[in-house]
Order: sequence, then C-alpha cells, then structure tokens
Amino acid sequence: MPESTLWSADLGELRVDTDANKGLWGYLWLQIDKKTFREWLDATLPYLAAAHNIELTRKLRRFHKSFYEQTIVTLRDEVQADEAFIYQPVPLTYMPLVMHATRIHCEAQDASSCEGMTAALVPHPEIPEWQQRTGSIPFASPYLGEDGVRITRSYPADSTIMMTSVTYHWHTAPGLPDVMLRGHHDDPEVVAAVMEPLDDFARTLRLPKTAH
Repeated sequence: MPESTLWSADLGELRVDTDANKGLWGYLWLQIDKKTFREWLDATLPYLAAAHNIELTRKLRRFHKSFYEQTIVTLRDEVQADEAFIYQPVPLTYMPLVMHATRIHCEAQDASSCEGMTAALVPHPEIPEWQQRTGSIPFASPYLGEDGVRITRSYPADSTIMMTSVTYHWHTAPGLPDVMLRGHHDDPEVVAAVMEPLDDFARTLRLPKTAH
C-alpha cells in the first residue's frame, strides 16, 4: 500500500494490534477526520484498482466512498469497535470485506457464557430459523490463548441477498479483556474463498501488552 495508508504502527499504542501482512490487509482508522479520509481514499482506491487491473470509474469511487463513510460511522458509533481492517484482495467490483476487532470484558468461566459470544450464536429473531445456518469450531490463537471459537452464520438480508458473517472470539485469562473479531459480506462465495486468509489474520491479533 502507499505510504499514506493508515496502519496500526502509525497510531501508537492500540487496544487491539496485529502484525498482519500489509500487502493483504489495510488499516481503517475509525477516528479519521474528513480531510484525512479523502486523502486515504485518494491513495487507496487507485492502488487497489491497479492491483486488480480494474478501471476506477466514478460509479465505483462513489460506491466505495459511501460504503466506507457509512462503515466508519457504524463501527465507531454503533458497534464501538476498537480497530477495523480491510481485506484488500477482494476486487473493487465487490462489496469490501471489513473485519472489526473489539475488546469485551467477560469474567465467565467459559466463552459460551459471554454476552458477545451468545449474541453471535443466537438466531436472528426476525428471520425464520430454517433460513439461518450457524456453525462453530474451536479456534486457538498463539497470542490470545486456546479458549477461542470461530462462528460462521448465513442468513437472508433480503429476498435477493444471503449475508454471511464470520466471528472469532477468544476468552482470555482473568483480568484480561476478551477479543472479538467480526465481519460480514453479502456474497457467501467471497467469504468461503477467503476463510484460510481470514483464519491466518485472526491468529495475528493480540493485545498490545501481550506483544513480543
């Protein structure tokens, strides 16, 4: 990515950190101001268009500008995410894949009892259960410990779109915050195709105090 692209190293001590491959992952600064956002967009979109050999049309630029503006506000103000990251190999002609990391405080004995975890497992109340698919597997982290899980969910966002979400959650030692990584996409095939790099990225997350 170009030098002007924001990344965790530029922002000092973070609540959730990563040493992920910058060729695959871009950092989305949730506290960004309008001027810096324009500069970030002007640097990022042409780079990604060239990397994917796609013409950056005005329509594509407007779509991504609107998407990121809305995403930043939603993650910062509603979800209250700590960090957000963009998986860059997804072409500009698709909805971007943004993963957001959040620290949550849970002193329960096991991860399944944590509020954030139960929310990821409970079916959407406004959608018939038979239209929803949920799967979970244990997911250990070299930084965040063995008590982790990866949950995938598919559900209809409307009559034409099947939304797929991926959630990682690690229940850490007493006194440390749990870490949750979550993202969703409107194309299940995109998510299925990137599960391995998503898993690889999830294993890079850490709390700054546990960094080596």
